[in-house]
Amino acid sequence: MSEKHKIITLSAIGVDSPGLVSKITTKIFQMNGNIIDVEENCRRGLFSIFLIIDFSASKKSIDEITHTLKPIENETGLKVILGVHDEDEITRLTEKENYIVTVLGIDQLGIIANISTFFRKYTINIEDCRMIARGKFFAMEMVIDTSKIITEPPYSHDEAIEKMKDELKDLCTELNQSVIIQSEDMYKRAKKLVVFDVESTLIQDLSLTDFLESIAERVKPIASKIESEHSNQGKIQALVKNVRALKGIPVRDLEKFCDILQLNTGTLELIQILKSMGFKIALLSSGFNFFIKRILEAASVDYAFSNTLKADEHGITTGELEKPVITNTTKNEILEFIMNLENISSDQVVAVGDGSTLSHFKEAVGLSIAFKPDETGMKTDGILSSDRIISMLYFLGISKGELDKYLTRINRKSA
Repeated sequence: MSEKHKIITLSAIGVDSPGLVSKITTKIFQMNGNIIDVEENCRRGLFSIFLIIDFSASKKSIDEITHTLKPIENETGLKVILGVHDEDEITRLTEKENYIVTVLGIDQLGIIANISTFFRKYTINIEDCRMIARGKFFAMEMVIDTSKIITEPPYSHDEAIEKMKDELKDLCTELNQSVIIQSEDMYKRAKKLVVFDVESTLIQDLSLTDFLESIAERVKPIASKIESEHSNQGKIQALVKNVRALKGIPVRDLEKFCDILQLNTGTLELIQILKSMGFKIALLSSGFNFFIKRILEAASVDYAFSNTLKADEHGITTGELEKPVITNTTKNEILEFIMNLENISSDQVVAVGDGSTLSHFKEAVGLSIAFKPDETGMKTDGILSSDRIISMLYFLGISKGELDKYLTRINRKSA
């Protein structure tokens, strides 16, 4: 290696004590070394540091430099490993492609072993790993480097990444875990808007089924149209398309049916916490406005779009909808409207639906979450399979300790 480019890596690990960084970096400075990269951590009394140092300005030879650095072990009590590299090697070391992977669910044996073995198969390096929730409910955040990803048979790099994401989601489903995979760059970008597809995320599915069955029983002509659809989302769409069959029914009677609808546990707390974190909240519903009435009454959401039944002066439905009509296909346009109004870009948006083609109204967002999806292979950043919708906060980097503090504040205000 040319003496002109004297690049050394220094890794040190051991028991933490005051002044370790000072002792290491002072010795480097005394030899005219320039630190061009550094990572340092101290957890549970264990200290670790990694440095890339350019000694091009030093008059000492490589052997003299390494001979001077090695005694750091005796002076600090740390285990020190030195490496000598050329510029090309350092470029490869620093050119990483990091993703943030968050896994959560009920704790069980083998979660970390299975996931780390999966990454090894792809030659993916785990850069960092930390628990953000412990106990019966488990949540873990990992930083992985996919720059050297390898798949069989050979794929393009982008295809390999997508294949890895799909297989990781499948693995986590087998382990009964929820998972989100986000590029580190996208993860670090500030999110400003959370948009929920109401029927697929915030309303209990069973209560929605009961509501639709009650409507079908009250309005016989619409029953076959609703029942021909497999999902509640499809049934709601069929109900809206056949709104003429509701002509002559008092709006008050239809609103009474909505007493059946129940919110998923933690919905209101989730919205309150997101609001306190500075997020704007948008609710999109292809159903009727009374679907979101309870949420609007209890939480200060910023935007809410749904369909409104036209009624005469006596409150009797005319069989028509007020314009604009909200459908699953027009939700994209509504989201674009909100983003323009708020002057934000799509990568600042978190979209939460069930991941289906009916629900997933925005693909190119900063973070897309499929909540309790019925389908597989959704093109979302991840899946939340838990009934606890409030657990999506872990995907935003919130730890259990922080979540508990938010919930304590909410409980105090409501007491």
